Amino acid sequence: MSLDEIRVHIDAVDTQVKTLFLERMDCAQQVAQEKAKTGGDVFVQSREEAIIAGRTADVVPERKAEYAYFLLLLMSISRRYQYGLLPDMRRRVLEELGSRSGLDLNAAHTGIQVSFTCASGEPKLALFANMAALNGIAVSSLTLTTQGETQSVRATLQGNAGQENMQRLLCQLGKELDEFALTGLC
Repeated sequence: MSLDEIRVHIDAVDTQVKTLFLERMDCAQQVAQEKAKTGGDVFVQSREEAIIAGRTADVVPERKAEYAYFLLLLMSISRRYQYGLLPDMRRRVLEELGSRSGLDLNAAHTGIQVSFTCASGEPKLALFANMAALNGIAVSSLTLTTQGETQSVRATLQGNAGQENMQRLLCQLGKELDEFALTGLC
């Protein structure tokens, strides 16, 4: 196949992926509606780990890591969408984060300082950056310290806790990252 023919084929595949992605987001919307009724968590790590293990089991080793990361990112995007559909959950998580930190999220601010930990080699740092970007939230500073197998991250997110996208991001981070905390307002 020529390069032009390959690109035509990629365009056809991308059209199919788009259709399936939108269908998956419709399913995510239905999941969010059920979780709103039952109070269930959006992020269930053991379920996601089982899904990834099952869906990558038959993938050739040369593509397994890429497909696993694709699934991780896809599920993270799906969860972001669900958090957007669950305003009561967002409110509760923000109240809890504010209370634990002693910060008044209603006070005037243009940035929020956060911290969390993750295991070295775990994709959570990349997912943090992806989710900030997807929500349109700039990361103005980031400090990473590695001690043994643990990475400690401190970052400043540009924006205000009153913004819906910041609320989505903080909710997702608060639910999904180890030792996630708000450490200051600026």
